[in-house]
Amino acid sequence: MSKTIQRRTFLSALGVASLGAALPRGYAQQSPSPPCPSSAASLQLAGMSLRELRQSFHDELFQVVLPFWDQHGVDHEYGGILCSLDYDGTLRNSEKLMWFQGRGLWVYSFLYNHLGRDPKHLEIARQIKDFILKYGRQEDGWWAEKLTRDGQVLKSFGGDIEGVYFIAEGLQEYAVAANDDQAREMALAIFKKLFAYFNRPEFRYSGPDFPDLKPDGPCVRPQGTWMLNLNIATQMLNKWKDPELEKIAATSLDAILHRHYNPAIGLNTEMLYFDFTRPPGEERKVRLGHGVEVLWMAMDEADRLGDRALWNTCAERIERHLDVAWDHVYGGMAQWVNIDQGGFSWPPETPVGTNFAFHFVGEYNYMKTLWGMNEVLIATLRVYERTRAEWAARYFALAHQVIQEKFRLRKRGLPGYVLFTDRQFTWEPHAARQDNYHPIRQLMLTVLTLDRMLG
Repeated sequence: MSKTIQRRTFLSALGVASLGAALPRGYAQQSPSPPCPSSAASLQLAGMSLRELRQSFHDELFQVVLPFWDQHGVDHEYGGILCSLDYDGTLRNSEKLMWFQGRGLWVYSFLYNHLGRDPKHLEIARQIKDFILKYGRQEDGWWAEKLTRDGQVLKSFGGDIEGVYFIAEGLQEYAVAANDDQAREMALAIFKKLFAYFNRPEFRYSGPDFPDLKPDGPCVRPQGTWMLNLNIATQMLNKWKDPELEKIAATSLDAILHRHYNPAIGLNTEMLYFDFTRPPGEERKVRLGHGVEVLWMAMDEADRLGDRALWNTCAERIERHLDVAWDHVYGGMAQWVNIDQGGFSWPPETPVGTNFAFHFVGEYNYMKTLWGMNEVLIATLRVYERTRAEWAARYFALAHQVIQEKFRLRKRGLPGYVLFTDRQFTWEPHAARQDNYHPIRQLMLTVLTLDRMLG
């Protein structure tokens, strides 16, 4: 039996369509492309040798970012993470959102597992885990969304499952760091419960990204939640074999590669009904940073499957999203585009931690985000590692420059980052939030990629 037939038979057994039938260039299971043989010593990215670039990311992570969080964000008294921080680390409020607790647990567990096995990082992860388990669990099996600094419930679970996904992601990484079977079983149980809850017609999204979705409206599922399902399933399957996880990964991959992808525009749209039809007005609306982020995660799944054709398709689509997203006037990447809707009025938006009230009119929503730039660096470096593609090197350099010049605040004598800004990067002197996930994940993953390239 050929590998292609084996792949389709496997997917059929899981209850999903063969992914190969809808991909423009085939979807046969193949070995990933081998690394490009050109000498790493002779390469330059963003004006630096790979060794210099690797050192700059390493120093930013271990000499600037992690000390900032250790001093200001890690709650050494009660456990958990405080994220309502100004650029200089001043605490603006002490509420603890569950999103940031799960993310922090993953970050420090991943640091321990992959970057030095420092006992301090494992201890911070343990304290976060203990805080989550002691104060976050509800009697009904769900998890509180917001706690006080000392663990009192400020907001019970109200349907925001994304925070619970981050608990599962953190616990599965911690399970390996601490050799903790209880954390492993809990992570698997939480994740499978989440997918069952999400993958039913009764599901209604309730989270901060799309506050206008109505609880009494139809089931609308965002690409961002499929992204969490795929990313966590891939991480778990790289650790443990599990047929139910295989089905979740395959279903999520199909949703991302085929259902959310709109071939008429060559981009992934964000919102779909439960039956994967597009809601009116959402047919050509693209959250561009999510497109880049979910595609590098799909590349991770392609590597796990040994599927070169899938990996190449993801790389091509990353380039397409960047070509559409990049602001060649002021730099950076637009947040949204609504193709062919030049007079579209975007809903007003005030990101957490800012005083901006963004209200864009036109085809593009030009809010700029640090997390979007972080995803560009991860995605383009992975493509460049394997292909040495010129476009990947170019967008990597552009994103790196924007982060250094517009989002990073060392030139202002501040240790933090701007997280959200307008199209022209208007300076706002104070913030009420720092990000304990995307910038750190980008620094960790790019260091590991550069280590492979230099190895």
